Amino acid sequence: MLRKRNKGSLTLEASVVLPLYLFFFISLLSILEMMQGTMKKDFDLSRTVKSAALLSPVETVIDIVEPYIFEPRCNVFGIPTQILMCRARAHSWTGYKLGSATDSNGGSMEDPIVYVAENGTVYHLSRSCTHLDLSIRPINSDRVGDARNSGGGKYKRCEICGGGSGTVYITDDGDRYHSSLTCSGLKRTIYEIPLSQVGSRRLCSRCAMTRR
Repeated sequence: MLRKRNKGSLTLEASVVLPLYLFFFISLLSILEMMQGTMKKDFDLSRTVKSAALLSPVETVIDIVEPYIFEPRCNVFGIPTQILMCRARAHSWTGYKLGSATDSNGGSMEDPIVYVAENGTVYHLSRSCTHLDLSIRPINSDRVGDARNSGGGKYKRCEICGGGSGTVYITDDGDRYHSSLTCSGLKRTIYEIPLSQVGSRRLCSRCAMTRR
């Protein structure tokens, strides 16, 4: 008799718990469905606004608000009906204003940014120009007299550090040899300026070659 009562109680519990579990699972799926639907509506509305912005003949801000109602399925837990809202904004595309475009260095297309060295007589189109990047190499002072720079010129003793003896340092585009890597003669200060401010400086020959 006791076994029959236990079986009856288990059957009753299962008949109550199982539907509740199913209702809970369905409600959870409804919430996920609501989130997925919201994402899809946001995407569709954004695409619509972008298309309208491209086709707009005047400069304006396109702002579209689209409310919609979501009601959970099998709402056994009493989740209230949700009034949701999608919104998308975009500025109409009417082209760019002349002179507003910028080059890769941050200057305008009409007045681009160029590079000059302190006390330099030329300007450069790129910071990576080899004339701006010092190629320092060590050499024995006994061989300095036979060494030549990129222009074929000889090296002279640096007026700042005195040149020195033993291992000295030269650059491919310089005309001085230095006793130390910390010599200020081996340091170059580079400035970024608009092309309109180069004054009497001429275009670097290497930058001119890459421009062709």
